Amino acid sequence: MKIVPISKEEHLKWSYKGLQHYLHTKKDPIVPVVMAEIGRLVTTNPIIFVEDKDNMGLYSLQSVFPETNLMIDSQGLWVNDYIPARYRSLPFILASEKSDKETKDKVLCYAEDLQCVAKKFDKDSTKIFDKKGQLSENMQKVFEFLQSIEQNDVLTKKAVDSIQKAGLLQDWTLSIKLVDGEKKMTGLKIIDIEKLKALTAADLEILNKSGGLDICFASHFSLNNINKLKELVIKKSSEAKNQKEVSETKSIRDITLEKQKKAQKEEMDTLVKDLLLDDEI
Repeated sequence: MKIVPISKEEHLKWSYKGLQHYLHTKKDPIVPVVMAEIGRLVTTNPIIFVEDKDNMGLYSLQSVFPETNLMIDSQGLWVNDYIPARYRSLPFILASEKSDKETKDKVLCYAEDLQCVAKKFDKDSTKIFDKKGQLSENMQKVFEFLQSIEQNDVLTKKAVDSIQKAGLLQDWTLSIKLVDGEKKMTGLKIIDIEKLKALTAADLEILNKSGGLDICFASHFSLNNINKLKELVIKKSSEAKNQKEVSETKSIRDITLEKQKKAQKEEMDTLVKDLLLDDEI
């Protein structure tokens, strides 16, 4: 996605509208989450760990095989009970400017590809800035929401770091057998519950203070949600099969109608030919 920084000079009179769908997430089998979300995710999705560029992160599992997001339907509408904060904040994000790589300060930006921010919209939209050149009331709420995600992300990284230092993560390969063969998800990690139970009181206290202990238990119990993901696979497969059958039924019907129309046309052509050859007025 192309990320564009928002500025008064460029976007003073610009507006934005909310996402109409989540089709841009259709190839997201995982999504990064923060510690504040685990209370909601523990009953909806498996909470797992993935290492990216030497950094261990906390993620919500959204599929049982790669490049697929089971949380959306064919129209991109969210079918699960909880939408992760990273998605809900879109099209806006906080990001560092390319021209200022040395600083860790992030600025308000938007994802241009989502086409939710523009100078003018045909339909109702919300202004980014007010008449005084300050962030509009609604935009300020969005900005504060983004800041809260960023702040909680810092705490989450510290908590995950404490889990990793305690040596509690173990590799987890997810596999599912489908009609077209077995599909696997690799690179995932989960909590080794036996190692967690074996920690000393001192280590448990460190883990608890960082918030890591909460994540450990939430992740462990959230793995029960893997059955929900498998049920979604079955449901989507069944829907696809039914749609194909309906499509094939329509095709047979269309073929039959085409044959009938062709026969009627030939009959009409013959009738017209007979009339043209008939000498009687």
